[in-house]
Amino acid sequence: MENLNTIGVILIVNFLGWITPGPNMLAVMSASLSHGRAQGLRLALGLSIGATLWAGLAVAGAATLFDLVPSTMLMLKLVGAAYLIWLGCKSLAAAARRQEVVVAAEPAPGRGLRQGLIVSLTNPKVALFWGSVMTTAVPAGAPGWFLVLIVAFCGVLAICLHSITATVFSTGQAMRVFSRAKRAITTCFGMVFIALGGAVAWSVLRRS
Repeated sequence: MENLNTIGVILIVNFLGWITPGPNMLAVMSASLSHGRAQGLRLALGLSIGATLWAGLAVAGAATLFDLVPSTMLMLKLVGAAYLIWLGCKSLAAAARRQEVVVAAEPAPGRGLRQGLIVSLTNPKVALFWGSVMTTAVPAGAPGWFLVLIVAFCGVLAICLHSITATVFSTGQAMRVFSRAKRAITTCFGMVFIALGGAVAWSVLRRS
């Protein structure tokens, strides 16, 4: 049951992170609109490979810390919860400022995969995001096979979600619809991020 809960949390957080407007989504949108669906899918694959690498490093780090210093688990969970709450507050602030969608610079045709990988690996926020997700979701003492399963699950999920973005935003009409709904989407999922982080923090404080 605990393993299923972990998978569920990772699924929800990844889905919220995907649907909330951010650099990765904007990059895929831009590549799809400027060079077509194929280019968007190549960039999506690059982003997914980078996300999988970060997820693997985060899982390995979390497992090592839990084994060597079990007492740090609660602290790490609180840090992760705080970051999730910060993401939610940042989303609400962006919605309050009525920020407009700005299409990010796209790579030249044929270089989407490499560009997506570079964007993902050179973004420190991606590492912090995965670190917070893994330390809050991965249970202490999780077996090795489950950690491998989590990383593989994150990789497949990233490919699927980014590919959906590339497919949906291959038309100008889709971009206009998204632009009109951006504020509502950002507000809604910002609140969910805050609620999720608050729930994690509350569970940790209750145990202590």
